[in-house]
Amino acid sequence: MPRTHEVPLSQSSRADKVTWTAYTERVFIDLMHEEFVNGRLKSSTFSPFVWGRICDRLNATLAPTYVYTIEQLKGKLNRLRRAWRLLNDLISGGTGWGWDSQLNTVIDEHGRLEELYRVWIFS
Repeated sequence: MPRTHEVPLSQSSRADKVTWTAYTERVFIDLMHEEFVNGRLKSSTFSPFVWGRICDRLNATLAPTYVYTIEQLKGKLNRLRRAWRLLNDLISGGTGWGWDSQLNTVIDEHGRLEELYRVWIFS
């Protein structure tokens, strides 16, 4: 029987059609961080062996409720990167937005946050 990350892509769910909860996302990020701290990140991604290791460990932690493939994990990482870039641009990109650390809230000098949220959430 093939291991989960060896299932052909045609037999797996598409990367954008799997369920990610806050908990599963946190476990995935923690596993990637551990591999990073242990020096296993090559340039901007992991080797196929490390992706397999992350996939196996994630599935062992979350099974039987959630089972992911390597392609789904890579897709999730790409979406996390895009979200981080957007957040970073919003906070530091001269947009008039920032972060109030005393109030723990977004500063929206131009009042456009609600408009952007509506556009982004429905796109």
